[in-house]
Amino acid sequence: MVLLWTPICWVVFNIGAVGLVLEVSALFCNAISTLGLPIVPIVAVFVFNDKMDGIKVISMVLAIWGFISYVYQQYLDEYKSKIEKTSKFSEACSSSSICLSKHSVQQGATTDH
Repeated sequence: MVLLWTPICWVVFNIGAVGLVLEVSALFCNAISTLGLPIVPIVAVFVFNDKMDGIKVISMVLAIWGFISYVYQQYLDEYKSKIEKTSKFSEACSSSSICLSKHSVQQGATTDH
């Protein structure tokens, strides 16, 4: 049974990984693969009654830490790009009174909802 399901699981994993690389990015695929690392020892402890070693705990902590670091960096990049867009918009509109009136109309339209 193991010889049957091992290649099937590897094929499904590889197809999913290639799909993530093509649709999102290789970095995101790596982050998702890293997120899956702590799941295997946890499942092994419950399913196969395997004991939890210090090495397994350290590897799970490092994998979770890497994924959290990736998510936090994405948050920082998104926040930085929003600030840059806002500052570029305010710089472009500071010299034009038409832009300021359009911006105030847009803000009024969004607050009405």
